[in-house]
Amino acid sequence: MQRFVGALVALALMYGCAGQAQSGGALELRFLDVGQGDSILITSPSGQNVLIDGGRKDDEVLDYLQSTGVESVYMVIATHADADHIGGLEEAVRYYRPPLFMDNEIPSTTQTYKGLLRGVAEAGSQVAAPTARRVDLGGASLRIIPPPGVTEWGNNDNSVGVVVEYGQFRAALTGDAEDREFEWWLEQALLEPVDVYKASHHGSANGDTQASVAAFAPGSVVISAGLGNSYGHPDEEALELYRGVGADIYRTDESGTVTVNASADGTYTVDAAPSTAGGGEAREPVAVPNVIPLPNDPAGVDRDCGDFRTQAEAQAFFGAAGGPGSDPHRLDSDGDGVVCESLP
Repeated sequence: MQRFVGALVALALMYGCAGQAQSGGALELRFLDVGQGDSILITSPSGQNVLIDGGRKDDEVLDYLQSTGVESVYMVIATHADADHIGGLEEAVRYYRPPLFMDNEIPSTTQTYKGLLRGVAEAGSQVAAPTARRVDLGGASLRIIPPPGVTEWGNNDNSVGVVVEYGQFRAALTGDAEDREFEWWLEQALLEPVDVYKASHHGSANGDTQASVAAFAPGSVVISAGLGNSYGHPDEEALELYRGVGADIYRTDESGTVTVNASADGTYTVDAAPSTAGGGEAREPVAVPNVIPLPNDPAGVDRDCGDFRTQAEAQAFFGAAGGPGSDPHRLDSDGDGVVCESLP
């Protein structure tokens, strides 16, 4: 699959494509309830759909899109290659065959990532580099916040950032960015105040920083996390950062899919009604401990370094899975017996 940066992609990014208009001319952002993962569906006033990340499960996002009547997807963005962000993208790409695809261009050896790239190639999607640019969506646009491209920093700190712009309204999505990437973005003067912000790294303690949250100064923060997840997300430290700027906080683990409808004058509403995709039952908030060890299940779902809070936790899982003699999850990228070396 070639990285295509020629005239066709340039024109597509600049002018977008025609789509059926949304009634009322609203921009809609749906922060999908995909458990412990991320997936955001953006629908522009002209009816173009952009899917950013796809949760962990193979067909969960595709099932949601089909069940809600989504007929086409113009662009798919994988902020980074962690399994809880791209697990459901291959099925969505194969079904919708989006004209455009973007990722952070940091290679991954996981089968999940390789399957996604095969799906993109077979769908015929043109691959756009994650450089600073705008993607026109017919009335609204995406401003790409480029990753630093420092491979040694790992996937989280090379997340593709996106600012959704519609008139006076702004929403920012930063994947699983952590302190090094935020510091780099701030040095490049790439962050600006927004109305709505998706918490980085599911509201973990090593995601958003005080400086980055101050730069975004959001009125509302949406946290995508799984009910009773084993990481303790969202962390109280992150919640304090959001409260510190006076933001209203919405959580998919408490409310299901969170929907934002925005007008060009900058006003917006947040619908945090419980999702019906998981059976329609309203869910009460639950207290979770800060740390619960990950299950040592080598035959379980494909895991990557983004699934662990610390290097020690990843190393323990690696050993339980048979390392260093066996590395079914490909956590030891350089074969030295030490895994996830970018983690604290």
